[in-house]
Amino acid sequence: MNNKPLSQHKATGFTIVELLVVISIIALLVGILVPAVQKARDSAKTTQSKSNIHQVMIALANKQADDNDRHFSPAPDNISRQNTGGIGGTLETAIDNYGGSDVLGIELGVMHTGNGAAVAYISGGDGVAPFCFGEGETISSSGKPGYGAWRYPNAGQIAAYMNNAPLHPTFFAPKDSIPLAALEGCDSTSNTFCASTAAQDRWGVTSYYTSNMLGAPSSYCISPAMMYDPAVYQWDMLQGKLPQDPMNLPRGFKPPSTSQAKYPSQKTWLMEHNWLQNVDNNECGINWGGTWFMQNGGCWDGCEPEHFNAGRNSEPVTVMADGSTILFKMIDGERDSDVVESGDIYNNQGLGLWDHPLNGQAMGTGNARAGGYYAGYATDWVHFVGHVYTMDGIRGRDKLADK
Repeated sequence: MNNKPLSQHKATGFTIVELLVVISIIALLVGILVPAVQKARDSAKTTQSKSNIHQVMIALANKQADDNDRHFSPAPDNISRQNTGGIGGTLETAIDNYGGSDVLGIELGVMHTGNGAAVAYISGGDGVAPFCFGEGETISSSGKPGYGAWRYPNAGQIAAYMNNAPLHPTFFAPKDSIPLAALEGCDSTSNTFCASTAAQDRWGVTSYYTSNMLGAPSSYCISPAMMYDPAVYQWDMLQGKLPQDPMNLPRGFKPPSTSQAKYPSQKTWLMEHNWLQNVDNNECGINWGGTWFMQNGGCWDGCEPEHFNAGRNSEPVTVMADGSTILFKMIDGERDSDVVESGDIYNNQGLGLWDHPLNGQAMGTGNARAGGYYAGYATDWVHFVGHVYTMDGIRGRDKLADK
């Protein structure tokens, strides 16, 4: 029996001071752990994107091996010669004149209509041209400069090596949240093609997301310089060689093989299209007014993310021509280009082509000198034009060798 007086019993509860100390310690630990967890998750998503893009590269390589070392392109090698009198004339007319039995364009997958199953294609210039220029003969059939097959390494022709699924998860980067959110409804369809509102208008099928594109492009984009004849991107002031419209070349649409890369470790092959790494802006681009990206409901439910070259902090996951997977730093690519330009009095372009004659009014902005693949805007001073407008195409490079 405890006979101690009440005054000798010790209090067993926490004092206010002790409770506040415990809460402060917990808050401190949370403040330390949450950023670490977020960083670990971010790193895991980047690692997954590296794995995904590597698998896409393998699918492209397998397709190339099966096509006698011909890099993927939905354009027939001789398409520029389908107009009256041989080369020249518009791509649209050449497509109309093409006598081949195959449907030309990007295969989007199988859709079910009232008449049964059918394969959906992006045909016309948008689906045949590797890259639609702003001027000349190789332009978009729907007024979308910068559009084309380069955006579709998930075309059915490549998806055949990925379980015949153009919307296979491997084709999409884990951080590409805007497209992934727009495509969530596609899980409920058994089709290999998930129709957009543009596709609904075209074919009368049920749409699952709002988009001015017929089909959903992959998170990863192919370098157009790996899909066109190098003369399309040539630049030699001493020899008077300037870039050519592929429709004015006998073999302008014949894609080179990856083995023709002169600097394979310095030439990009595949790259995350949207700005996904080190984003310092909101997910949707804030300055897309006046461009086709935001017309007719936009590309992704009224949203178009900033592109890979929109800021100096962007580091898209990239596969180089030698098959290596890296984080390509935009700021380094821009600086390397400046180094080349400043060291050669006959090169006022750098590693990419600012002044490609087919740039036209860049991306529909009305600014003919915006340069490269742009909507006329960037978050800061970096204006990287490589990957899309690589000087000398596959024979050029998008960065210098690592020091």
